[in-house]
Order: sequence, then C-alpha cells, then structure tokens
Amino acid sequence: MTAFLLCVVALISYSFGSLSTPILMSHIYFHENILNYSRDNVGITRFVKHHGRKGVVLLLGFEALKTAIPVGIGGLLMLIVGHADVGFAFALFCVVLGTNFPILYRFRGEPSLVAVAVGSIFVSGELTLAGVFVFIIVYIVSRYVSLSAIIAMLFMCLVAAMSMDMLVVRNLVLLTGVLVLIEYRHSIVRLFKGKEKKFWYKKDITYMFDDDYGTGEK
Repeated sequence: MTAFLLCVVALISYSFGSLSTPILMSHIYFHENILNYSRDNVGITRFVKHHGRKGVVLLLGFEALKTAIPVGIGGLLMLIVGHADVGFAFALFCVVLGTNFPILYRFRGEPSLVAVAVGSIFVSGELTLAGVFVFIIVYIVSRYVSLSAIIAMLFMCLVAAMSMDMLVVRNLVLLTGVLVLIEYRHSIVRLFKGKEKKFWYKKDITYMFDDDYGTGEK
C-alpha cells in the first residue's frame, strides 16, 4: 500500500512540477510569450519593468499554488498509512525534480526557488524560516539571486541534518538540496569566474528628462 501511494504521489507531484508557469501565464494573463525574456537576471529585470510588481506577484502566486497543491495532496495520501510528513517531503522532492527536469520540455526546466520555499512550509516551518532568512541576508549583501538560493539551500540542509529525527524525511530534504545545487551548476561556475549578473530593480525615471515632460504634450 505504501509503495502504491508513493507512486501516486510521485506522478502527481512531478506532473505539477513539470507545468511551465511562464508559458501558462503567457496565455492566461500577459497575452504574450514571456519566454522572450531570458531567464537570467537581465531577463527578470526586463520582465519586472514591463509588467510591474503586479505581474511578478501573479507569476509567483501561480508558482506557489502549483507547488502547494501536489505537496498537500502528497501529505494527505500518505496520511492513510500514517506518514504524512514523508508524503510532504517526497512530494516536494518530486515537484522540484519536475520543475528542474520536465520531460515535456526535454528536461530543460525552470528555477525551483519558489517551489522549495513553499513546499518546505509543509515539511518544517523552522526549515522555511531558516532558508528565507538566509536568502534575504545574502541577497541584500551580494545582490546575487543564485548565490542567495545556493547558500539558503545549503543552510536548510544543515538545519534538516541537525534537527530532523526521521531519517527518511531528512534524506528527502537533502536530496532536494542536491537537485537545487545541480540546477544552479552553471551559476556556480559563473560565480567563481566573476561573470554572474546581479539582480537590480530600479524604477525607470528617464522619461522625466524628456523635453516634453510636464508640458502636457504627447
């Protein structure tokens, strides 16, 4: 029974993780192919300037929902055999696996930062708080999203290794961390070479210096 439930959880979670949030939101809300924006920090900056904070919130909200649904289902299904915590952790692992390596897109995935943040809430609240806190601190200091995500994930793995008693759950969290490190393998190389781009969001105010600004002319 346990093996069957784990297979069901894996199928559901991987399928949800494989859904491309940018592609879906392109048609549902933005009415354009936002994949035209590159997935590096320059592309993210362009997207924010074009669609504003509302667009980012919608995109992140959809990504969070895409994670919360399968992870919640995973916990409920495994509750049948009395192991909801294993269900949450295993579902999170499968969601991240699907996000990073979706079979529908030839295993070329998307960042799993939101998936890890949302899914870890079901696994352990202190795990999530630790990861978010470290991510924010590292980002404020460095302005590197990739570096912040890597260090935050490593810290979450450390917290899991030190605080989680159940071996299966702890190992699933560590395996999820391995997936995140594999995901950022290219960023790690760029960081060592000093070629990784920082993420800055500055409101464009150059229009204020146009000659017709404030004259009412259009």
